[in-house]
Amino acid sequence: MRTIKLNGILIFAMLLSVGSLMAQSISGNVKDEAGVPLPGVNVILEGTTKGSVTDFDGNYTISGLENGNYTLSATFIGYASFSKSVTLSGSDITVNIIMAEDAQSLDQVVVTGVVNPKSKIESSVSVSSMDVELIEQASPRSAGELFRNVPGIRAESSGGEGNANFNVRGVPISSGGSRYFQIQEDGLPLNLFGDTSFGNADNFLRIDTNIGRVEAIRGGSASTQTSNGPAGIINMISKTGATEGGSVGTTFGLDYQTSRLDFEYGTPLGNGLSYHIGGFVRAGEGPREIGYQGNKGGQFKANLTKRFESGYVRAYVKLLNDKSVMYLPMPMLLEGSNDDPTFSNLPGFDITSDAVHSTHLQQSAGTSPFSGENHVNDVRNGNNPVSKALGAEFSFSLPNDWKLMGKARYSNNSGEWVSPFTAAIGTVSEMETLARDAVGATGNLVYADGDREVFNPSNGLAQVIHMFDVTVDDLSNFFGDVKVTKKIGDNVGVTAGLFTATQNTKIGWQWSSFLSEVKGGGDARLADFDGFSRNGQFSYGTPIWGNCCQRKYNTVHNVNSPYVGVDADITEKLNFDGSVRFENVNVNGNIQAGPTSQGNYDYDGNGTIEGIEQVVPVITGNAGQVIDDSYNFVSYSLGLNYKFNDDMAVFGRYSSGASGRAADRNNYGLNGKADVQFDEVSQLEVGFKKRLNNGVVNVTAFRSNTDEGLSNELNRSVGNPFKAMGVEAETALAFTDNLSFNGSFTWTKAEIDGGDNKGNTPRRQADLVYNLSPAYNFGEESQHSVALSVLGTTKSYAQDDNDLVMPGYAYFNLIGRAGLTKGLSLVLSVNNLFDTVGITEVEGNGDGAFGDARLVRARSISGRSTTLSLQYKF
Repeated sequence: MRTIKLNGILIFAMLLSVGSLMAQSISGNVKDEAGVPLPGVNVILEGTTKGSVTDFDGNYTISGLENGNYTLSATFIGYASFSKSVTLSGSDITVNIIMAEDAQSLDQVVVTGVVNPKSKIESSVSVSSMDVELIEQASPRSAGELFRNVPGIRAESSGGEGNANFNVRGVPISSGGSRYFQIQEDGLPLNLFGDTSFGNADNFLRIDTNIGRVEAIRGGSASTQTSNGPAGIINMISKTGATEGGSVGTTFGLDYQTSRLDFEYGTPLGNGLSYHIGGFVRAGEGPREIGYQGNKGGQFKANLTKRFESGYVRAYVKLLNDKSVMYLPMPMLLEGSNDDPTFSNLPGFDITSDAVHSTHLQQSAGTSPFSGENHVNDVRNGNNPVSKALGAEFSFSLPNDWKLMGKARYSNNSGEWVSPFTAAIGTVSEMETLARDAVGATGNLVYADGDREVFNPSNGLAQVIHMFDVTVDDLSNFFGDVKVTKKIGDNVGVTAGLFTATQNTKIGWQWSSFLSEVKGGGDARLADFDGFSRNGQFSYGTPIWGNCCQRKYNTVHNVNSPYVGVDADITEKLNFDGSVRFENVNVNGNIQAGPTSQGNYDYDGNGTIEGIEQVVPVITGNAGQVIDDSYNFVSYSLGLNYKFNDDMAVFGRYSSGASGRAADRNNYGLNGKADVQFDEVSQLEVGFKKRLNNGVVNVTAFRSNTDEGLSNELNRSVGNPFKAMGVEAETALAFTDNLSFNGSFTWTKAEIDGGDNKGNTPRRQADLVYNLSPAYNFGEESQHSVALSVLGTTKSYAQDDNDLVMPGYAYFNLIGRAGLTKGLSLVLSVNNLFDTVGITEVEGNGDGAFGDARLVRARSISGRSTTLSLQYKF
């Protein structure tokens, strides 16, 4: 009997131990540093298939575990990864996790331009991140000013809020915009092409407090992870309300007229729901004197997220209607030699605070290229993007190690783009002769306003202005990207996806010509040929350019791009990832470039053909050049990452990709086929990532070849093959709890590899660009701070002929924050602290004599501008 009892006890004990062995679990709660629960955090046991996703309250449970030692890790976008060793020995354990926000950490998970999301130190790509704190420290007024803080990217941000020019690692800006560089918002492009004339992607992007993080990929797998962005991707990632919080701020200009209100708030609602809303409204003249309110409008964004045990679904909207001033090349004095020039002010015109805009120049008239009828536009509209967007995304972890992800967005885009351009500058007599000869004008030159006295500017200078008057009738698009991932064993993951896109491009140009004095303060007066001109306008076209610029585009691009990627852990330290993309593009529509007729046109309808009406360029009649084109190409990318330990890794990658062309950047034959359908880019890079005791450092060496054919830039042909090599480096350091430093530099040796300028440096390409950003927090609770950013560039050349140098420069931005009470701060922001002249673009190599110097049309960064903000974060 005793034996039976003893055996029964032993059997019961064994059952209990087996039950406990099979029923053990690890559970806990995940919060941020403020103690707010984080839903949607991935919590896994490394080296196993066991894991969980936190619920709305931040809770997780991983059950069905055997005894043993495990490494518990947690990852969440925008936060440093968490890792801890745990031991199970017969009972459940609880591990609560605190996650810290960290945009610079090598543990942060990368979601942009990669086959599968993974930490920076495990990724074989060059990636940089900016969180809210770093964005605030940069104090950007435009996307271009923000992107200048990313290593490897050169952004010409002197033209206002939009229409900037970007290049990456020496891959050139041949036709303006960003042909080889894709700008995304929440993982999808803003525009299929980055260099559509007057429809650049950044025109539809505004920097506000909705942005939670910025990720930037240079080179790498960008060739296969997006269309038309082989050189890189910048992704603006929105806040989602996963943690409760918000802010409201009001900003006023201290040395220029501006006022702006920003607001945003997000919070979990319960039952896995969370939302975020935000935006801004503003009005003002802008940082240069133009004589009227040029910046006016705003943006509203909202998203709603539903989290499930295995994933999430998110829907979002965006409403944008914002007007901003565009600054084009303007009159300057060019002193010294071409090798060592100085760009300086003309009498009565300051190149850092004035503009060609004027209170006297607020209307542009011409003929509509869409209807052939009269067209009158308000110059004060400036760059006026209008966008109504609706999007959704989802991500689910499925049984048997499958994962499904998708994104889609429709954007109804339209607007206007109007800005004066100095087409020629010289003495009054020179400009009078140029304009008179172009249109056969008669009559004396008089002021177009007031008593119409003789036109006699005090500095003796005049300019011909071409009004870039563009109607963006339809730039709508739809983008969809769905992919599925399957994990095979513990070491291999395979991803297959399909990107689809439809891009409408219906844009009309109706440019016109004016004669004006050269004067700042927004007070330049216009000139008429008495009895010929009307309100300073001497032509309904651009006769000194051969009336090139009455044209229209009406095209549709359809894209289907399947892609596949493999991610494999060859060993515990060595990882391989490779991907291939098949781009299939169809283009149809029509283009009419230049006038279909020029001659008498009774513009005012009074029954008499008057002087200005004798030669009027018009586009009417047939459809023009029919486009019926299709093409395809294959892109691929192969990368290896070797992780020495948790603090150091090296990687290498080779990529081959291409970028298709916007319809207005190409030439088409009578058969509707493009002369050049796409331009190819190949890239090789080798990188090093190191975690230091007080920060991180990343260094990447790169080489690229760009095979580019001829393309259109307004009314001229540009394009060459290029090659480049260089090194980029970035670091983020924390010297104490209060003192930090972020910095980067990119050295590039770029060269034109064909044509008449073979061996020269591409225009506007500097050897070195850099960014240095120290910051210091102080006060009992570190509620006060001061941050400085220094952005600099060495010299570059105005044109591919390398005749005229654009001098190097560095400008300083300063931001100081005074914490008044909990959450409430007063912020002083000074852009271009020392009023530095920084030349970013020059038309030609100098226009003519002016005393012992020359005249030139160029563009400088704006001068010092200071704002004061009252901000409350809650």
